[in-house]
Amino acid sequence: MISRLNVIRGYMVHAYTASTLVFVTLAAQWIMTEQYELALLAFVATIIIDATDGSLARKYDVKTTAAGIDGSLLDNIVDFLSYVLLPMLFMIKSNMLLEPVTLYVAFCMFASAFGFSRTSAKLSDDGFFVGFPSYWNILVFYLYLLDTPALFNSVTIVFLSFLVFVPVRFLYVSRLKQGRTLHLLLGGIWGSCCLIALFMPASDSRDLLLQLSLVYPVFYTIHSYMRSVQIRRAQIIS
Repeated sequence: MISRLNVIRGYMVHAYTASTLVFVTLAAQWIMTEQYELALLAFVATIIIDATDGSLARKYDVKTTAAGIDGSLLDNIVDFLSYVLLPMLFMIKSNMLLEPVTLYVAFCMFASAFGFSRTSAKLSDDGFFVGFPSYWNILVFYLYLLDTPALFNSVTIVFLSFLVFVPVRFLYVSRLKQGRTLHLLLGGIWGSCCLIALFMPASDSRDLLLQLSLVYPVFYTIHSYMRSVQIRRAQIIS
């Protein structure tokens, strides 16, 4: 018998996930009015919610206590809006891409839609995403603040879009069995650096801070590869 309190807690977790849509709406408004730094701040809020709602969902067993809502489907809808649609809108409105912009954006969205709907997109038991996990909001954050040229931006998003279809593995940090604490610590430092940079005026100091903050994404990518190789070798041996 599930207690009423547990049911309330379960649905509150779903509501917490859905609260991302408030920041999605704010970000869209700020993008359309060219208040790009505020839009990036809203992006940060969506990332924080996404980074924490999964742990809450498992803690309060929402599949049992709030079974009337498909948490995975809700999460995918919210994530597609915040991780894919908003960053694409951001790049269109801020003229970050070469022409034809529609071609680049449509390809990114097609790739991400494929990635989100693929049944093997998450290897939760092993702690991996399969294919580039559509971190477009993080990418846009760096491209915009570093003021990279449109050619570089366009080539980068096309390359990463292709990686969605490639079965490379990226760490699913909240599901890691080993090294999660280290990633959470480094991720917290990384996030703090990004927030500080967001509130700094454009300068060499801000660029340096952003470049230094890239240490964690690079470490994340390398560790993803090393951990993937390690698990595959173990599977072959067994």
